[in-house]
Amino acid sequence: MMTIYHRIKPKRLKTKLFLSLFILIITPLIFLYLYLFNQFEVALQDKIVSQSSKGLDQVQQSTEDLMSLVYKTLVMVQNDKVIYDVLTKPEKYTELDRVHLIERVLKNIDNSIFLFNSQIVYYTVLDDYGSVYTSFPPQQMLDYNAIKNENWAKGLHVDRPYLWIANDPNYVSRDVSSSKYLLTLGSTMRDTSNTPFSLARISIDYEKWFKAFVNSDEEHQYYIIDKTGALVSSFNSELVLDTQVLSFFNETKEKSGFYFDQGSDSLINYRSIPQLDWYFVDIIPRKVLFNEIWDLKVKFFSIFIAFIVLFIAINMFISHKFTKPLTVLEKKMSNIVNQNLKITISEKNYSGEILQLIRSFNKMTADMNKMVKLLKDEQKQREFVHFQMLLSQINPHFLLNTLNTIKWIAIRQGDKDIPDICVSLGNILETSLHSEVELIYLKDELKLIEDYLLIHELRYNDQLNVDYEYNSGMDYALVPKLSIQPLVENSILHGISALKEQGNIMIRIFTENKLLYIEIEDNGIGIQEQNKAQKGRSRKGIGLQNLKDRLQILFKEDGKLEVIPLEQGTLVRMQLPYFLSRPYEGG
Repeated sequence: MMTIYHRIKPKRLKTKLFLSLFILIITPLIFLYLYLFNQFEVALQDKIVSQSSKGLDQVQQSTEDLMSLVYKTLVMVQNDKVIYDVLTKPEKYTELDRVHLIERVLKNIDNSIFLFNSQIVYYTVLDDYGSVYTSFPPQQMLDYNAIKNENWAKGLHVDRPYLWIANDPNYVSRDVSSSKYLLTLGSTMRDTSNTPFSLARISIDYEKWFKAFVNSDEEHQYYIIDKTGALVSSFNSELVLDTQVLSFFNETKEKSGFYFDQGSDSLINYRSIPQLDWYFVDIIPRKVLFNEIWDLKVKFFSIFIAFIVLFIAINMFISHKFTKPLTVLEKKMSNIVNQNLKITISEKNYSGEILQLIRSFNKMTADMNKMVKLLKDEQKQREFVHFQMLLSQINPHFLLNTLNTIKWIAIRQGDKDIPDICVSLGNILETSLHSEVELIYLKDELKLIEDYLLIHELRYNDQLNVDYEYNSGMDYALVPKLSIQPLVENSILHGISALKEQGNIMIRIFTENKLLYIEIEDNGIGIQEQNKAQKGRSRKGIGLQNLKDRLQILFKEDGKLEVIPLEQGTLVRMQLPYFLSRPYEGG
């Protein structure tokens, strides 16, 4: 098997490239072409459906607008004073005057609302005295009692003052309207006291309107079908709908959609008018779809062949200029960035100059890996040393202040308080000397503050009050050691020490968005007065800056320290990530 493979295996680079091109590019493109062709068919069908849907939406909206206008004319007729006066007080006018007045009002209303569509709207008004008034010549004399006794007229009442009548038999003269049916709005007109004074019937020649509004052609054939599956109207009366299409609308409960009918080999798109139980239907023959797809197929196939020929020619030209090993080297070098320089090329299948080039490349990546590792180790060491230097600055700074306190106690009192101070000082110094520990429990840090405050309470004779506000569930949160103590120290030495009244310090600790916030608020002299008092100092304070640097080294952008001046005193807010350690026993 291997012998046969080595015999048929291409020897020349051009042959290898061409074979690879055919297998890896041309063959997938052929399958891609077949897939895209299918997608083009789907896309084209979706496009036609979308266009058809827009057209049906326009028909639907126009129908609803037309029905709305008809209802508006009903309101205008009902509110017209002349019509109301003629219908309720016919004895004031002669018969000809009544007809003339009502026809003139109806004509004015019709012209103001429908403009050029007035020829499709017909009005019939009945009073309570046996008279019928129309805006059109009827096919035959209208019977007052017959109209009053029609089903739609009997169905009107206070809770149902009007209703729409689909497929109302055409009663207008054939010289005016040749349609078989009309769409009618029947209503009882009432005065301001809700007392009926007339019966109105406003009809629309919807077939004439439908044919004038839509534009049917070979691609789109429009119909109106009712919910029983009966054909109400079509743009072309010569076209006959398949019975399966009609039965579909008798069974469906969907208000809109589309489907493919196998019997008529057409796409059926439809929209409903719920008020009338009608469906506007657009039928698109499948041959229209296939004609466009076939044209698209020919164009696409021509472009595809031209593209393949051009692509092969370009690749054959490039194969004369480059070699496969160089391509491998280029890919490997591109992957160096993504894989942290941990890239090597196998030397097994190469020889000569290419082998030397690959060996040089592998040696280069190995040397670069060593350099990067040395740089990272050096950076970590520098950050660790910097952190330890910053941490060590706390010890002399705090010792100076504490020893000064011990001196004052020794002068003012006996030696009974000195042991307590020494124990508290010993706890603080013991914590600061543990250089290998960077984070401690919050409860331990607060214990150090209590030790520190014990020293100062003896100095200030109970003029210092410290309150805590935090959840005991945060006792095991991890905080940098000796991070809160410098803030309390600043509040006492630079803010409260200059007060004559009692000093108050509030320590608030809370969490928000996975961050831990520690706030130290005092009622001291404030930042401005503090800065004035420190102008003459020869030694610059390092406490806050030290803490800022430590937070930056430990937590990067999540570690922040903010000093906020208040009307009375100062608020210092420290932000760091919220790390909650699980308590453990022993050790």
